[in-house]
Amino acid sequence: MKTRTLIAAIPFVVAASATVANDVWQSDFPLDGYTLTATGDHPYWSLKPGRFVVLASIEADGSEVVVISVLDETEMVDGVETRVIEEREYEDGELAEISRNFFAMAEETGDVFYFGEDVDYYKDGQIVGHDGEWRAGIGEAKAGLYMPARPEAGMKYYMEYDPSSAMDRAEIIETDATVETARGTFRNSLIITESSPLEPDDESYKRYAPKVGMIYDDGLELYKYGRRFPSERYIEFEITEDQMPKIPRDVVYELHPTGVIREVKVEIRKTRAFYAVETFIDGDQWDVEVLDDGEVKRNTPD
Repeated sequence: MKTRTLIAAIPFVVAASATVANDVWQSDFPLDGYTLTATGDHPYWSLKPGRFVVLASIEADGSEVVVISVLDETEMVDGVETRVIEEREYEDGELAEISRNFFAMAEETGDVFYFGEDVDYYKDGQIVGHDGEWRAGIGEAKAGLYMPARPEAGMKYYMEYDPSSAMDRAEIIETDATVETARGTFRNSLIITESSPLEPDDESYKRYAPKVGMIYDDGLELYKYGRRFPSERYIEFEITEDQMPKIPRDVVYELHPTGVIREVKVEIRKTRAFYAVETFIDGDQWDVEVLDDGEVKRNTPD
Protein backbone atom coordinates (compact mmCIF):
# COMPACT_ATOMS: atom_id res chain seq x y z
CA MET A 1 0.00 0.00 0.00
CA LYS A 2 0.92 3.59 -0.60
CA THR A 3 3.20 5.47 1.78
CA ARG A 4 1.77 8.83 2.84
CA THR A 5 2.01 11.33 5.68
CA LEU A 6 0.06 11.44 8.95
CA ILE A 7 -3.38 12.97 9.40
CA ALA A 8 -4.86 12.51 12.86
CA ALA A 9 -7.86 10.24 13.41
CA ILE A 10 -9.86 12.80 15.42
CA PRO A 11 -10.93 14.89 12.39
CA PHE A 12 -12.31 11.71 10.84
CA VAL A 13 -14.48 11.04 13.91
CA VAL A 14 -15.77 14.60 13.85
CA ALA A 15 -16.52 14.33 10.13
CA ALA A 16 -18.35 11.05 10.68
CA SER A 17 -20.49 12.60 13.40
CA ALA A 18 -21.34 15.52 11.12
CA THR A 19 -22.39 13.13 8.38
CA VAL A 20 -24.76 11.39 10.77
CA ALA A 21 -26.34 14.69 11.77
CA ASN A 22 -26.92 15.58 8.10
CA ASP A 23 -28.25 12.08 7.32
CA VAL A 24 -25.74 11.54 4.51
CA TRP A 25 -22.91 9.09 4.04
CA GLN A 26 -19.27 10.17 4.21
CA SER A 27 -17.52 9.56 0.89
CA ASP A 28 -14.24 11.49 1.15
CA PHE A 29 -11.34 10.10 3.16
CA PRO A 30 -7.90 11.71 3.60
CA LEU A 31 -5.88 8.82 2.16
CA ASP A 32 -3.10 11.14 0.99
CA GLY A 33 -2.33 11.77 4.65
CA TYR A 34 -1.95 8.13 5.69
CA THR A 35 0.73 5.50 5.51
CA LEU A 36 -1.21 2.63 3.96
CA THR A 37 -0.11 -0.95 4.44
CA ALA A 38 -1.19 -4.40 3.30
CA THR A 39 -0.69 -5.83 6.79
CA GLY A 40 -2.58 -5.28 10.01
CA ASP A 41 -4.86 -6.96 12.51
CA HIS A 42 -8.04 -4.94 12.89
CA PRO A 43 -10.15 -6.82 15.47
CA TYR A 44 -13.16 -6.96 13.14
CA TRP A 45 -11.41 -7.32 9.76
CA SER A 46 -7.90 -8.77 9.91
CA LEU A 47 -5.41 -8.50 7.05
CA LYS A 48 -3.23 -11.32 8.44
CA PRO A 49 -2.68 -14.08 5.85
CA GLY A 50 -4.25 -17.40 6.77
CA ARG A 51 -7.24 -16.03 8.67
CA PHE A 52 -10.59 -17.31 7.43
CA VAL A 53 -14.28 -17.60 8.28
CA VAL A 54 -16.92 -19.94 6.89
CA LEU A 55 -20.49 -18.63 6.74
CA ALA A 56 -23.31 -20.94 5.69
CA SER A 57 -27.02 -21.56 5.45
CA ILE A 58 -27.80 -25.29 5.35
CA GLU A 59 -31.49 -26.02 4.94
CA ALA A 60 -33.69 -28.93 3.89
CA ASP A 61 -33.84 -27.63 0.32
CA GLY A 62 -30.12 -26.98 -0.15
CA SER A 63 -27.11 -25.01 1.00
CA GLU A 64 -25.17 -21.82 0.52
CA VAL A 65 -21.60 -21.58 1.83
CA VAL A 66 -19.18 -18.64 1.73
CA VAL A 67 -15.48 -18.94 2.63
CA ILE A 68 -13.67 -15.65 3.30
CA SER A 69 -9.88 -16.10 3.33
CA VAL A 70 -7.03 -13.63 3.84
CA LEU A 71 -4.54 -14.67 1.16
CA ASP A 72 -0.76 -14.43 1.30
CA GLU A 73 -1.01 -12.18 -1.77
CA THR A 74 -0.98 -8.46 -2.41
CA GLU A 75 -2.09 -6.40 -5.41
CA MET A 76 -1.25 -2.87 -6.52
CA VAL A 77 -4.45 -0.84 -6.86
CA ASP A 78 -4.39 2.90 -7.53
CA GLY A 79 -0.70 3.00 -6.54
CA VAL A 80 -1.32 1.23 -3.22
CA GLU A 81 -0.15 -2.24 -2.23
CA THR A 82 -3.31 -3.91 -0.96
CA ARG A 83 -4.05 -7.21 0.79
CA VAL A 84 -6.13 -9.71 -1.18
CA ILE A 85 -9.08 -11.23 0.67
CA GLU A 86 -10.85 -13.93 -1.32
CA GLU A 87 -14.50 -14.90 -1.10
CA ARG A 88 -15.66 -18.21 -2.54
CA GLU A 89 -19.39 -18.80 -2.68
CA TYR A 90 -20.95 -22.22 -3.21
CA GLU A 91 -24.63 -22.76 -4.01
CA ASP A 92 -25.89 -26.31 -3.48
CA GLY A 93 -22.30 -27.51 -3.50
CA GLU A 94 -21.37 -25.85 -6.81
CA LEU A 95 -18.89 -22.99 -7.05
CA ALA A 96 -20.94 -19.88 -7.89
CA GLU A 97 -18.57 -16.95 -7.36
CA ILE A 98 -14.98 -16.02 -6.59
CA SER A 99 -14.17 -12.43 -5.68
CA ARG A 100 -10.73 -11.01 -4.93
CA ASN A 101 -11.13 -7.98 -2.68
CA PHE A 102 -8.41 -5.38 -2.07
CA PHE A 103 -7.83 -3.75 1.32
CA ALA A 104 -5.29 -1.50 3.00
CA MET A 105 -4.94 -0.27 6.58
CA ALA A 106 -3.89 3.20 7.70
CA GLU A 107 -0.96 2.73 10.09
CA GLU A 108 -1.72 5.98 11.93
CA THR A 109 -5.37 5.21 12.71
CA GLY A 110 -6.05 1.50 12.14
CA ASP A 111 -8.91 2.27 9.70
CA VAL A 112 -9.30 -0.32 6.92
CA PHE A 113 -9.99 0.98 3.41
CA TYR A 114 -11.50 -0.90 0.47
CA PHE A 115 -9.90 -0.44 -2.96
CA GLY A 116 -12.10 -2.66 -5.14
CA GLU A 117 -12.73 -6.21 -6.24
CA ASP A 118 -12.32 -8.55 -9.18
CA VAL A 119 -15.34 -10.85 -9.58
CA ASP A 120 -15.84 -14.12 -11.44
CA TYR A 121 -19.31 -15.70 -11.58
CA TYR A 122 -19.47 -19.42 -12.38
CA LYS A 123 -22.02 -21.77 -13.89
CA ASP A 124 -21.26 -25.44 -14.52
CA GLY A 125 -17.61 -24.76 -13.79
CA GLN A 126 -17.28 -21.95 -16.37
CA ILE A 127 -16.93 -18.20 -15.82
CA VAL A 128 -20.09 -16.47 -17.03
CA GLY A 129 -19.77 -12.88 -15.82
CA HIS A 130 -17.98 -10.21 -13.81
CA ASP A 131 -20.81 -7.99 -12.54
CA GLY A 132 -19.90 -5.63 -9.70
CA GLU A 133 -16.17 -5.38 -10.44
CA TRP A 134 -14.52 -2.08 -9.62
CA ARG A 135 -11.10 -0.68 -8.78
CA ALA A 136 -10.12 2.60 -7.18
CA GLY A 137 -8.37 4.88 -9.65
CA ILE A 138 -10.35 3.73 -12.69
CA GLY A 139 -12.86 6.30 -13.96
CA GLU A 140 -14.55 7.99 -11.01
CA ALA A 141 -13.88 5.11 -8.61
CA LYS A 142 -12.07 5.79 -5.35
CA ALA A 143 -11.36 3.84 -2.20
CA GLY A 144 -14.00 3.69 0.52
CA LEU A 145 -13.85 3.00 4.24
CA TYR A 146 -14.55 -0.65 5.01
CA MET A 147 -14.04 -0.74 8.78
CA PRO A 148 -13.33 2.20 11.12
CA ALA A 149 -10.65 1.65 13.74
CA ARG A 150 -13.08 2.82 16.43
CA PRO A 151 -16.60 1.98 15.28
CA GLU A 152 -19.38 4.10 16.76
CA ALA A 153 -23.12 3.63 16.46
CA GLY A 154 -24.51 6.10 13.93
CA MET A 155 -21.47 6.25 11.65
CA LYS A 156 -22.44 6.31 7.96
CA TYR A 157 -19.86 5.93 5.20
CA TYR A 158 -19.28 4.59 1.69
CA MET A 159 -17.36 1.33 1.53
CA GLU A 160 -17.31 1.31 -2.27
CA TYR A 161 -17.34 4.39 -4.46
CA ASP A 162 -17.73 3.77 -8.17
CA PRO A 163 -20.85 5.55 -9.50
CA SER A 164 -20.88 3.25 -12.55
CA SER A 165 -21.15 -0.08 -10.71
CA ALA A 166 -20.48 -0.15 -6.95
CA MET A 167 -21.77 2.26 -4.29
CA ASP A 168 -22.22 0.11 -1.19
CA ARG A 169 -22.45 2.12 2.02
CA ALA A 170 -22.61 1.16 5.69
CA GLU A 171 -24.41 2.39 8.77
CA ILE A 172 -23.24 1.11 12.15
CA ILE A 173 -26.30 0.22 14.23
CA GLU A 174 -24.71 -1.34 17.35
CA THR A 175 -21.19 -1.87 18.65
CA ASP A 176 -21.82 -4.05 21.71
CA ALA A 177 -24.34 -6.64 20.49
CA THR A 178 -24.45 -10.26 21.67
CA VAL A 179 -24.84 -12.59 18.69
CA GLU A 180 -25.56 -16.33 18.81
CA THR A 181 -24.27 -18.51 15.96
CA ALA A 182 -23.90 -22.21 15.18
CA ARG A 183 -20.38 -21.96 16.64
CA GLY A 184 -21.03 -20.06 19.82
CA THR A 185 -22.09 -16.75 21.29
CA PHE A 186 -20.09 -13.62 20.53
CA ARG A 187 -20.19 -10.41 22.57
CA ASN A 188 -19.15 -6.85 21.69
CA SER A 189 -20.24 -7.51 18.11
CA LEU A 190 -20.95 -4.91 15.46
CA ILE A 191 -24.29 -4.81 13.67
CA ILE A 192 -24.03 -3.02 10.32
CA THR A 193 -26.69 -2.29 7.72
CA GLU A 194 -25.50 -1.96 4.12
CA SER A 195 -27.35 -0.26 1.28
CA SER A 196 -26.66 1.33 -2.10
CA PRO A 197 -28.18 4.25 -4.01
CA LEU A 198 -27.84 2.07 -7.11
CA GLU A 199 -30.32 -0.42 -5.55
CA PRO A 200 -32.42 1.70 -3.16
CA ASP A 201 -34.87 -1.09 -2.32
CA ASP A 202 -32.19 -3.52 -1.08
CA GLU A 203 -30.58 -3.67 2.34
CA SER A 204 -28.01 -6.11 3.67
CA TYR A 205 -27.38 -7.02 7.32
CA LYS A 206 -23.94 -8.01 8.59
CA ARG A 207 -22.45 -8.75 11.99
CA TYR A 208 -18.81 -8.82 13.03
CA ALA A 209 -17.21 -10.25 16.18
CA PRO A 210 -13.87 -9.12 17.65
CA LYS A 211 -10.91 -11.39 16.78
CA VAL A 212 -13.13 -13.37 14.40
CA GLY A 213 -14.43 -11.10 11.64
CA MET A 214 -17.75 -11.45 9.85
CA ILE A 215 -20.09 -13.85 11.66
CA TYR A 216 -23.39 -13.16 9.88
CA ASP A 217 -24.31 -12.05 6.37
CA ASP A 218 -27.98 -11.96 5.34
CA GLY A 219 -28.97 -15.36 6.70
CA LEU A 220 -25.52 -16.95 6.47
CA GLU A 221 -24.11 -17.61 9.92
CA LEU A 222 -20.70 -18.57 11.23
CA TYR A 223 -19.78 -22.26 11.10
CA LYS A 224 -15.99 -22.14 11.37
CA TYR A 225 -13.16 -19.65 11.78
CA GLY A 226 -9.46 -19.61 12.52
CA ARG A 227 -6.17 -19.74 10.67
CA ARG A 228 -5.42 -21.90 7.67
CA PHE A 229 -2.01 -22.95 6.36
CA PRO A 230 -1.20 -23.10 2.61
CA SER A 231 -0.71 -26.89 2.82
CA GLU A 232 -4.34 -27.42 3.86
CA ARG A 233 -6.27 -28.51 0.77
CA TYR A 234 -9.76 -28.04 2.14
CA ILE A 235 -11.86 -26.79 5.04
CA GLU A 236 -14.38 -28.95 6.86
CA PHE A 237 -16.86 -28.52 9.68
CA GLU A 238 -19.29 -30.86 11.39
CA ILE A 239 -23.09 -30.70 11.27
CA THR A 240 -25.77 -33.02 12.61
CA GLU A 241 -27.59 -35.67 10.58
CA ASP A 242 -30.79 -33.61 10.88
CA GLN A 243 -29.07 -30.55 9.42
CA MET A 244 -28.28 -32.27 6.12
CA PRO A 245 -30.43 -31.15 3.18
CA LYS A 246 -33.15 -33.66 2.35
CA ILE A 247 -31.83 -34.95 -0.99
CA PRO A 248 -28.32 -36.02 0.12
CA ARG A 249 -29.68 -37.35 3.41
CA ASP A 250 -32.24 -39.51 1.61
CA VAL A 251 -29.53 -40.81 -0.72
CA VAL A 252 -27.45 -41.97 2.25
CA TYR A 253 -30.51 -43.64 3.76
CA GLU A 254 -31.19 -45.40 0.46
CA LEU A 255 -27.59 -46.60 0.12
CA HIS A 256 -27.44 -47.90 3.71
CA PRO A 257 -31.00 -48.38 5.03
CA THR A 258 -29.80 -50.19 8.16
CA GLY A 259 -26.80 -47.95 8.77
CA VAL A 260 -26.27 -45.68 11.75
CA ILE A 261 -24.80 -42.29 10.90
CA ARG A 262 -22.09 -41.32 13.36
CA GLU A 263 -20.64 -38.22 11.72
CA VAL A 264 -21.51 -35.71 9.00
CA LYS A 265 -19.03 -33.12 7.80
CA VAL A 266 -19.32 -30.42 5.19
CA GLU A 267 -16.08 -30.54 3.19
CA ILE A 268 -15.22 -27.45 1.14
CA ARG A 269 -12.69 -27.74 -1.66
CA LYS A 270 -11.69 -25.23 -4.33
CA THR A 271 -14.60 -25.91 -6.68
CA ARG A 272 -17.02 -28.15 -4.73
CA ALA A 273 -18.63 -28.48 -1.33
CA PHE A 274 -20.16 -31.80 -0.30
CA TYR A 275 -21.19 -33.96 2.65
CA ALA A 276 -18.77 -36.57 4.01
CA VAL A 277 -20.82 -39.09 5.99
CA GLU A 278 -19.60 -41.92 8.23
CA THR A 279 -22.23 -44.62 8.58
CA PHE A 280 -21.88 -47.93 10.45
CA ILE A 281 -23.49 -51.27 9.57
CA ASP A 282 -22.96 -54.11 12.07
CA GLY A 283 -19.82 -52.39 13.30
CA ASP A 284 -18.35 -51.81 9.84
CA GLN A 285 -17.78 -48.23 8.69
CA TRP A 286 -18.77 -46.95 5.26
CA ASP A 287 -17.66 -43.54 3.96
CA VAL A 288 -20.12 -41.75 1.71
CA GLU A 289 -19.49 -38.47 -0.10
CA VAL A 290 -22.60 -36.91 -1.64
CA LEU A 291 -23.52 -33.57 -3.21
CA ASP A 292 -26.61 -31.44 -2.57
CA ASP A 293 -28.20 -32.76 -5.76
CA GLY A 294 -27.74 -36.35 -4.63
CA GLU A 295 -24.76 -37.25 -6.79
CA VAL A 296 -22.62 -39.83 -4.98
CA LYS A 297 -18.89 -39.18 -5.23
CA ARG A 298 -17.81 -41.98 -2.91
CA ASN A 299 -19.40 -45.00 -1.23
CA THR A 300 -16.73 -47.33 0.10
CA PRO A 301 -15.95 -49.34 3.24
CA ASP A 302 -13.31 -47.76 5.44
